Amino acid sequence: MNMRQLQYFLAVAHELNFTRASERVNIAQPALSQQIISLEDELGTALFTREKRKVLLTPAGEILVEHAQRVLNTASAAIAAVRAAERGAQAHLMVGAIYTAIYSFLPNTLRLFKTLAPSSDVGLQEMTISQQITGLKEGTIEVGLVRGHIYDSNIITELLYRELLVVAVPRGSEYDQPGAVELGELARWPLIAVARGTARGYADRILDIFEDENFKPTIAKEVYDMHTSTCLVAAGMGVAVVPAIMQIMQPMGIAYRPLKAQTPGVSFSLAWHKDTVPPLLEPFREAARHNASLLMQEHPHLFLDKTA
Repeated sequence: MNMRQLQYFLAVAHELNFTRASERVNIAQPALSQQIISLEDELGTALFTREKRKVLLTPAGEILVEHAQRVLNTASAAIAAVRAAERGAQAHLMVGAIYTAIYSFLPNTLRLFKTLAPSSDVGLQEMTISQQITGLKEGTIEVGLVRGHIYDSNIITELLYRELLVVAVPRGSEYDQPGAVELGELARWPLIAVARGTARGYADRILDIFEDENFKPTIAKEVYDMHTSTCLVAAGMGVAVVPAIMQIMQPMGIAYRPLKAQTPGVSFSLAWHKDTVPPLLEPFREAARHNASLLMQEHPHLFLDKTA
């Protein structure tokens, strides 16, 4: 078994079609089929069931998907570390982060991190929370920056701070008025909401605000990430409830109003896999803690206390 065979296997597993998989990995279909047959012969079991118009993973194939992806991710991480060493770095850290963290929290955190680990190199990917959970499990990232609590026994989180929630409204619109917004009033406005996922998280926190006070929001549109919602707010298509730290980023065309209702806000945390503690985790944690403290001192009106 070799990595190229695993790449071919994953292509077929993802496409469930040999023709599309062969195009994906740029190999002739007969050669791809032969590689899969060779892999099955080596493992002594079928990885796919092949019907006339349908390809499906067998139970053995489903197990191999997870392991094959982890092997390839580990190889990619090794390549990144070697290339970092070639540039003079003694260690490499792969970081995943949500959209708001990349623009508001990470720049100064990375500057502080480089003072603590000057011979290090950092790789950075913008990822949703669910993508980060998968990345931590599969090894594509070593540390994540997430919102909310992660309900997964394999993931450890460390709370950095809790943010207030505010209402993002189109600048100059009828909703752009001075003063705090009453929840009952907000429930009548066209809300651009992040859709609920399979696990409780940020979207649930927002919608629970209304439910807790027996209000039903008027959802104008559902989106799958916060930066899409803010884009639609700026376009005048509705309002959104967002973490207060968005005010530091100041997207064009958006004004912010405080919520009059008391809410638990949203947490912002570091995350890493309990069984995979990278050598650079400690200096990165120290830099993140320090930067969180600086942010809370500089912008106290954006945050709740640090209590989880």
